[in-house]
Amino acid sequence: MQDDDGLVKVRVMDEFDDLESELAADDEEIRVDSSDIRTEASEIAIRAIRQGAEIGGELPVVRKIAIMLIMAGSLLGLLFGVLLISADPSDLLSNPTGIAEGEAVVAGLLVNEITEEGEGGEYLEGVEVKLLDEQGNLITRTFTDQNGRFMFDEQTRQTRIVEVRTDGNITEQRILIPGEVTQITITMRAGSGTNTVDLRMDSTLQDSVDVGTAVAVFTVLTAAIGFGAAMEALRGNSYRRTQWLSGIALFSRGGVFIGPGLILAGMALNRIARRQFEDWTELEE
Repeated sequence: MQDDDGLVKVRVMDEFDDLESELAADDEEIRVDSSDIRTEASEIAIRAIRQGAEIGGELPVVRKIAIMLIMAGSLLGLLFGVLLISADPSDLLSNPTGIAEGEAVVAGLLVNEITEEGEGGEYLEGVEVKLLDEQGNLITRTFTDQNGRFMFDEQTRQTRIVEVRTDGNITEQRILIPGEVTQITITMRAGSGTNTVDLRMDSTLQDSVDVGTAVAVFTVLTAAIGFGAAMEALRGNSYRRTQWLSGIALFSRGGVFIGPGLILAGMALNRIARRQFEDWTELEE
């Protein structure tokens, strides 16, 4: 940069030398000492070049491209954030199993408990098996075949309870959603009371939706900060503030890596044109 300043000063001095030569050729002209004017003019020229001044007051090309890149990357982040926020999670939450809507089969096997003496383990034939809704109301019933198997066809994918009651055995209940479990095995044990087993799959979809919404809001906010960085670069007041805001805008993640890549390219161009910012010029002076 010092070499550039020297070249500017030389050019300014040459112009003044030419002007003085013209004045010296005309004896009627008044001759003045231009040393102070030379120094002031060279400083003005150097300052203009550092700030990127152009004829007509247009924005320097390098900084202009940097602004466009930062705005493009921020715009991508904003679009992706808005898409994430506008996505309706109710469709996902209404079908937490991730299984297509429709009907499914509830099927199972009924066997007898194996005792300590090694007896039992037989398939139970002709045992009544009830299918209840979530409130315990009877939907339908069936009986096991010779192999101890039972089946309920064309069941909606809502919470259902399979219940088996036999004399001298514990009442067995299995809570499930048709389609989640392909086959259930129920072992009848001697005793009294009711044994209830919940076979429904645990779902963390609500937590996932909450996290996704938070990420979407964060994406929109960081994209907005990216637009602030572009405006700061347009004003050309603070190089450091522009780079800090652009760095935060990298988290907008527009297009996964495309948006941050554009912003990063803009930051690189801003670094090249850092002498066009007022705070950097003041530091050098």
